[in-house]
Amino acid sequence: MKRFGATLLSTLVLTSAFANLAGAQSGDIKVIINGVTQQYTQSPIVSQNTTLVPLRGVFESLGAQVEWDSKAKKVTASKNDDTLTLNIGSKLAYKNSNPVQLDAATQIQKGQVLVPLRFVSQSLGAKVNWDQRTRTVTISNQANGSTTDANSLSSKPLAAPVTKVTYDTYYNDSLTYVDAVKLAIADSTSVKTAETTIDQTGKIMKEAGKNIDFVPAEAGDEGQDKAFKGYAQTNLNYEAAKKNLDMTKEGIEYNVKDLYNKLLQKQNAVKLAALNIEDAERKLKVAQIKRDNQMSSDYEVTQATNQVTQNQAALEKAKKDLDSAYVSLNQVIGYKPEQRYELKDKPVYSEFKDNVETKVSQVLTSSTAIWLSEQKVDLAELSLKLYNFNTAGNTPYEAEQLNVEKAQYATEGTKRQLEEAVRTIYNNIKALESQYSQIQAGLVSARSAADMAKKQFDVGLATELQVYEANLKVTTAEQQAEDIVSSIDTLKLAFNKPWAMQGSAGASAQ
Repeated sequence: MKRFGATLLSTLVLTSAFANLAGAQSGDIKVIINGVTQQYTQSPIVSQNTTLVPLRGVFESLGAQVEWDSKAKKVTASKNDDTLTLNIGSKLAYKNSNPVQLDAATQIQKGQVLVPLRFVSQSLGAKVNWDQRTRTVTISNQANGSTTDANSLSSKPLAAPVTKVTYDTYYNDSLTYVDAVKLAIADSTSVKTAETTIDQTGKIMKEAGKNIDFVPAEAGDEGQDKAFKGYAQTNLNYEAAKKNLDMTKEGIEYNVKDLYNKLLQKQNAVKLAALNIEDAERKLKVAQIKRDNQMSSDYEVTQATNQVTQNQAALEKAKKDLDSAYVSLNQVIGYKPEQRYELKDKPVYSEFKDNVETKVSQVLTSSTAIWLSEQKVDLAELSLKLYNFNTAGNTPYEAEQLNVEKAQYATEGTKRQLEEAVRTIYNNIKALESQYSQIQAGLVSARSAADMAKKQFDVGLATELQVYEANLKVTTAEQQAEDIVSSIDTLKLAFNKPWAMQGSAGASAQ
């Protein structure tokens, strides 16, 4: 405890060394922890001559356990017998319940908590150095107090590697799929329009019904026939408006499901991209050591450097894709474009056992689109039934017959489209299930290889890089499996209501 307090005291008085950070721009600062360059979705920033970095990445990389209280907006980090507490927006922190004044307030940027780097690092017993020329912060809490010498080869095993992703984010809010659907329906102008149309057509139908004295069995009084056909049309319009509201909501449900699951996939892509950068940087470090010890050429270092650059570009693209995914869902649910939140619902894999023939039959009898098409056939047949040959200027009877045929063809076409959609979705789900099974089989081997690499590392028969790469293969396969489960989850909804996919296109534009 005394050593911890002394280190903390030095943190508060030795701030001048970091004063030069004021000139650094956001995104210019590079953070290296125990020899590993950190990748953050929110770049470090400078506030009041103090560097602030994403909290979770630094705390956990230094071996601390982190807890986040979303209601109190409070972060607690614990390591050994020491506990740090920081409150969002406050310059006052606490170390073992004792108040400590910060140079800059803890804050949230793009869903991540940013904290003063030097305070956090040195409060957890780490060594912090700042290189003004390269704008690099180097942090080390290794037992010898320094990072491994990159210019020497050693037969001594490195510290046991820990594979982490510094993407983990603190959110101001969380969002379930059900709540997202409710928000989207409440914000949809298509739903509001459909509800207004129901009210409007209901009033028109009621007014049209005042002129109907009986239901004609065949052509008779022209005025009565015309009034009844008008009433039949308004009645169809009213029923269709109610069906259209249901279809609009179903389209929104599908669209939200699709965007929600795609957002989960984009989050996985960012996490994996960050791990790939760390992998490339580890390989670069090995290449540099081998070159410096005449075990390889500059070409190998150049290739490794290029791979780091490519992986960094891939991470930037993954971040942009993630931002776009947030914006797309936010637009549908009525959130601001910059709003970020935690997704609470992650699909769980379960074997798809629905019978495609049974589903085709169900869809053909329950589809709103088919119902509407069949109603148009009935309306065309009614017009033919009430055709008056004595009225001058009427459409030829044969033309009215063709209207019935056209309506029937349209109904048959709608049925075929939905049947094809059901079968296509079914086959896509089964194809994804096959991929999932293959990945699961590969995961068994990958996990076994990772366990073996760790055991070999513990006895000095494997390198840290080999252990990391074995773990990376496991993580990559796990995230691929998660992405497949998300895609299956979306398709299952489409399988039950294939017409919802068509309705989602219009709903998402509103």
